[in-house]
Parts: sequence; C-alpha cells; structure tokens
Amino acid sequence: MNFSRIGKYLLIPFSLFVSLIPIFDPLNTFANLRNNAFDFFQNISPRESISSDAVIVIDIDEKSLQEIGQWPWPRSVLGKLVDKTYLSASLGFDIVFAEFDRTGSKELKKQYKDNPSLQNILNEVPDNDDIFARSIKNHGRVVLGSIPSNSLDNSFKSKFGLIEQGDNPRKFLQKYSGIQTNLNILDNSAQGIGSMSIGNNDSIIRRLPLFENINDSLVPSLGLEILRVAIGASTYQIKSSNASGETAFGEETGINHVKLGNLIIPTNEDGSAWIHYSKKPIKTIPIWEVLSSNYSADFFEGKILIVGTSAPGLFDLRSTPLENNVPGVNIIANLTDQILSGQFLKRPDWIFGLELITGIILALLITFFIQSLGPIGGLSVFIFGNSISILGSYYIFNNYSYLIDPISPLVICLLCYLVVTFFNFLFTELERSKVRNAFSQYMSPVMVEKLAKSSESLKLGGERKEMTFLFSDIRGFTSISEKYKSDPEALTDLINNLLTVLSNEILNNQGTIDKYMGDCIMAFWNAPSEDPDHREKSINAAFAMTKALEQLNIDLNRLNEDKLSVGIGINTGECIVGNMGSNKRFDYTVLGDAVNLASRLEGQSSNYGMQIILGEGSIKGLSEEKYIIYELDSIAVKGKSEPVTIYTVFDKTEIDTDKAFFEDHRNFLVNYRSQNWNKAKEHIDKYRFSKPEFNLYYTLFLERIDELSKQTLPENWSGVFIAENK
Repeated sequence: MNFSRIGKYLLIPFSLFVSLIPIFDPLNTFANLRNNAFDFFQNISPRESISSDAVIVIDIDEKSLQEIGQWPWPRSVLGKLVDKTYLSASLGFDIVFAEFDRTGSKELKKQYKDNPSLQNILNEVPDNDDIFARSIKNHGRVVLGSIPSNSLDNSFKSKFGLIEQGDNPRKFLQKYSGIQTNLNILDNSAQGIGSMSIGNNDSIIRRLPLFENINDSLVPSLGLEILRVAIGASTYQIKSSNASGETAFGEETGINHVKLGNLIIPTNEDGSAWIHYSKKPIKTIPIWEVLSSNYSADFFEGKILIVGTSAPGLFDLRSTPLENNVPGVNIIANLTDQILSGQFLKRPDWIFGLELITGIILALLITFFIQSLGPIGGLSVFIFGNSISILGSYYIFNNYSYLIDPISPLVICLLCYLVVTFFNFLFTELERSKVRNAFSQYMSPVMVEKLAKSSESLKLGGERKEMTFLFSDIRGFTSISEKYKSDPEALTDLINNLLTVLSNEILNNQGTIDKYMGDCIMAFWNAPSEDPDHREKSINAAFAMTKALEQLNIDLNRLNEDKLSVGIGINTGECIVGNMGSNKRFDYTVLGDAVNLASRLEGQSSNYGMQIILGEGSIKGLSEEKYIIYELDSIAVKGKSEPVTIYTVFDKTEIDTDKAFFEDHRNFLVNYRSQNWNKAKEHIDKYRFSKPEFNLYYTLFLERIDELSKQTLPENWSGVFIAENK
C-alpha cells in the first residue's frame, strides 16, 4: 500500500500512542481483557493441589437446614460442632455472630420478663452464647469472621504480632472506617479474627485481600488468620517497597509479600493474592453429617476446617474463573489450601512494563511492514508476533505461574493494523449502490437508506452480535394444502397473500427477512445496523402480524374452522451474522444456537396453545407499561440438553391487566415445580375456561400433571420438560 509522505510520518506516532493506551485505560477495557485471559489460562491449566485434603469445608447446605432447622441455629448447635472438632488444627467460621442468640436463655428472659415462673426456669438454663463461647475457648484454635464497613466507626483489637518492613503498608490497602465483629464474649474466646471481605473484585473472584486497613489497624483475611492459628504462628511480616532487598528506586510501588512462619506469600501492590483455583474440588462435608455419628473426632485431627454455606437462601454464592455459583467459603478454602501448598500465581510490577514494550515493538513492526510490504506483510508480523506472545504467556503461566497478559498487545496490534491498513479507504457511491441492491429485497426502505448513508454499520464477513430472531409458521399447513391439491395455483396465491401481509409488518418494524422456507418466515433485528430496541420491535411486529392475519381472514372470507393462523417464536441471543457462503455465491444470514432456539420455540407454540412464545433473552428490559409477560415453562427443546425458560406476551393496550391472575399463575408454576399437584390443579380448574387464551396451555399441564403424579420423581426434579418433537 502506498501512503503519502505525511501519512507515513503520522502513522508512527499513532502506533506509539495506541501502544500507551493500557497505561491510562480509563474504561478498564484492558484490565478486563487481561482478567479474561488469566481466567482462560486457569480453565485450561487449573492448579493441582498437593495438600491432600488438609483443608475441609464444613457446609451449611440445604440438607443441613432440613435436618437441623431454619438458620440461624441455636449457638449450642455450633458449640457441639466446635466440641466435635477439637482435634482439628484450626476451625474457622465464615460467619459473623454480631447479635445475641434469640433462642438463648438471656434473650428469652427479656422476652418473658413478666412471667416469673418462666424466669426461674430460664435462670437454670445455660445461655447458648455462653455455651458457644466456652466451646470456642476449650477448642483453643477457633477463628471467627468479621466484615469491614464504612458505615461503622470503631477499632479492631488484633490477636497477633506484626512486623512491617519498607513503606507503610496502610497506604496500599483498602481502607475502612470500622468493622463488624462478633459478640465480645465470642471474640474474646477466639484465637483469631479474620476479614471476610472479597476486596476489589468484579463479578468473578480472582484474588482476595490478605489484609484490610481498619482505622490504621491491620486486619488479616479469614483464610490467612485460620492458617496462622493452624501452624501456631504468632506474628505476620509484611514487606513493602523500599524494604531491604526490594528494588523500587525510591517509588512507593506497594506491598511485595507477606510472611507467616515459613510461608512466604507473594502479593499484588494492594496486598491481595491471586487465587489459582484447584481442579480438584475442596473436600466438603455437610454440617449435619459432622454432627452425626458418621464422623468421629479423630477424623478431623490436624485438619484445617472452615464453616460456611452453600445454601442459595443464605446468599453467599460467588463466581470464579472455573465455575459459577461457588460458595464463598470454598474460595477462602482454595486460598488457604494454595498458601499451605506453597502454590502461587505471581504478577510482579515489572511484568506490566514488559507487556508495554512488547506492544510497542509489535505495533511499530506492523506499521513498517505494512508501509513496505503492504497488508500481507503487516498481517504476517501481526500473526507471528502475537502467536509468540500468546503461546509464551501460557507457557510461562503453566510452568512458572507468572501472569503475563497476552491480550493487550494483541488488541494494540489489531488497532494499529486496521487503522494503518485502511487509512486511505473511502466509501464510494458504488458501495452505497451495492448495499441498496443487496438489501432492498429484504429490508424496509428506511433501513436500506440508513445503511447506504452509513455503511459502517454493515460489516462484511461474519461478526458476533446479540440479535433477536422471529420465526412464524402457518398452523395446519398440511391440511390446508390437501384442500388445494387439485388447484396448486390457488394455494400459491394464498401463501403469497399471507406471506406478503406478514412480511410487510416485519419490514414496517425495521426487521430484516432472512429467508422464506415454504410457509415459514425467518426474520431478525439488530443487524446489519445497530438497533437498541430490537426486542421491542420484534414483539411489536408479532402483534402487528396477528392483526394483519385477522384482517386477511376477513378479506378472504375464511370462517372460524377454515381461518389461517400462525405460530410465532422469538428469541434473543448472540450469533454470527454476515455474508456467508462460497466466493461465488453467498448470502447475508445468521448462524448460532440462538437462531435454532427461536425456530424450536415457534414449533412449541401450538403445543402450548400460544400464538407467541419468547425465549428468556427476549424479555430483558421490556417495559411493564407496554407488555404483559407470563412465564410458561422450563423446557429442554429437541436437540438441546440445557433447559430454557419460555414466556408469552400480550399487548397491554389490547387487554386488561388481571393482577390477581398474574400472581396466581406465578404461584401455579411454583406449585407445579414443587410437585404440589393438588394446588396446581386447583389453579387450572379456576382459570382453564375463564381465561380462553390459556385454555390449551392449562389443558396441556393438566395432562402432564396426571402423568407425572403417577411417577416417582427425583428429589432434585426442577420441573424441566423434555420436548420430544420440534
């Protein structure tokens, strides 16, 4: 490619400027890409734990809640747990006991202060908090949790010694004005108190803070404090920048590592530690089993135990790079196991400089090669350089546990390559004409003109986008065709009339018609031009198609038993959209699971007796003032194992909102999924005939309930229906 003299000189500083973007990163784009790359590395190369189940989670799970009762339990129950595990190396609670036990004798005396006889009885009953505190003290190695807070203003009393080397670590730690701890009687009995904070993570927990700054007092993390008590250490050592042996050139670059006994833990500058999650799940034992005779005290000898919850109702579920809905206590256990094993992920501050230099070198090489050898030369450098960067980053991660970002250099090089390569490419009127010709048969004139004026919204080739898809199909087409077997021309006219009125409503709502498949129409929204209202427009198109079909039946004088009807399936999700095919012949079309699901939903519309069925992605953000949305079922459509929730929708301007029915319908689904068949049937009997639009739907569920009630369903049955047909 030939550039002008000015262009050649401008492209070099442009490449340098792009290379420095990660330094500023105002939108955290590069930080997010970096985290995603590290997540990917963890998924393909998780840690292999070498601590042999030294850390065990004692889980307050759903079964334990059923066996022992609703949370919170009497503290005497937890006292029994502490007593049962007295041989453990340490026992930590990922729980804060900030309030008195309401079932304890002291609290009951307050509630029944006007009942002297009961007061006398309660005076003889040991208080649950006292029982729990005594068990903690007798155990001698119990660590309790705490929660840093900016809504409190109090101090923290540490139970450990602290040696600080280098710069003051408080400058680099997350600062809080106070901390929520436990009852004094419990804190005084415990050997340690640790912070349960997850630090500055997004929705995925990748690292945990080892210390928090509470009014200039340092509070260790719960996992770290549990480990301190377990190994019998009394003192932490924090080494920051400018400490002896640390090169920082006078700059305050943060905390370098934490030492605990013989354990040295590398940290990030803010005192957090990366978690390298183990592919082997942390050993977990439900608390009800621990309290039963299934386990003896000897089993827990020398083990590190952490008590937490996996019960969804107790709201301590998190996401990690490896999986979603992980109990928070398992994350703490992973970090504890990792430290105990001496297996760490490391990202020293010099690594960012290395990434920056790599990006600059590759960007400049791409620029020079494009100018001298054209796009192919630049592409060769791009592919070769980034292949080495990506493979090298993974090799270093897998063999040396260093976190080196392969994505930022890739993005920098991609930006440089695209801008430099297409620097002198201008859109011409011929291109606009091609756009008009390509889409005039499929899209509304308004959308065609919009693409012609701004064809940046049309990306040739394939691209990943979130889109909304609509499939409509004539119901009973086989029987209709039979009636016209001696007059195929009339059938053709009928289908053309039907497809015309339906297609017009799609185009009127700015939809793109992908193809006709016999009597079926496939359409989509949000491509090739961006349309933030693609969900609403697809649903509005479905409503308009319904009205147009009603008018067509009137115009054609088709009676009730002979009238035309359609089923409509709508789904929203990510897909690949673009020009696909061969270099001789291609179509602008879409590929993806979300497309297939929309087709399956249309096929289910007749089964559920609904004209419109929506996937769960299509109801996000819909206005409750415009639409009435009813959940229908959780279904695994044919060809898919993963269940989806399906819905139907009504135009709020066309029908009145029946709030009582809306709530009753939601309760009906709850009863159905809970196998409360009688309650579900009562709802069906109440509404099956009074709500004609739900008549076939409730008839279907009545038959399904009759069949299911004869079966023995598993305890974890969630109500998912496995569709056998399309």
